[in-house]
Amino acid sequence: MKSFRNLLILAAGSYAAGLALYAMFNAYVGLAVPSLVMLGIAPILKRAGRRQAADTQGEAVTAQRQAPPAAVQAAPSAHPSAPPAAQPAAQAPGQQSSEPAIDDPELAAAVEYIGILEDMILLEGEKNSLDDEIVQKTLSLLARVNRLVPDLVALGDASINYNIVRLIRRDINSAINPFLRLSGEAKRQNRRLLLDGIKDINSKLTFYTQTIEQKDIMELRTKAELIQQRYRLDD
Repeated sequence: MKSFRNLLILAAGSYAAGLALYAMFNAYVGLAVPSLVMLGIAPILKRAGRRQAADTQGEAVTAQRQAPPAAVQAAPSAHPSAPPAAQPAAQAPGQQSSEPAIDDPELAAAVEYIGILEDMILLEGEKNSLDDEIVQKTLSLLARVNRLVPDLVALGDASINYNIVRLIRRDINSAINPFLRLSGEAKRQNRRLLLDGIKDINSKLTFYTQTIEQKDIMELRTKAELIQQRYRLDD
């Protein structure tokens, strides 16, 4: 910086001397002095610029070498990375659902509707809009239908499936939904109608349950006869 300051002072002095010579002689003499001075100091300025650039680059390299390691590089040694999270254990065979999948879309939709009715009954019971007897008997009916569905799926009888879907959408729905829309006093006056409807639907479910049971008995007898015939032939 000191050398640059001296060169600037020299350039300013040559400019002042050029002005004085211009006033005393002519323009050519006045321009000659600053030009000669600038030609003389140009190589000096060039060498000084190179030296300053080299010094700056050297300081940067030194600072980079003396700087501590980056935080990202130091992190593994200071805090070892945690092991990857373990994958969830596979569900044990005993914990897997044994209920067969419902392939019939109509039956699946009817089962979903049973769940909606259960939520509605529970909500009305919490609001004391239904008495305990209606809540218990209605939920018992809906739970019985849910328990019957896996047997229907295993049986694979399209006719019985159709009848169960119709029972849910027509009979159960027409018994429960209109009653839920009644006012409090109307519910108390007509509660017996709902209870009688639930009783009739339970009787119909008993018929379907017995039908499924009879089919199971027939299947069991058929398989038992086949087993007996096989062992008799082996003997």
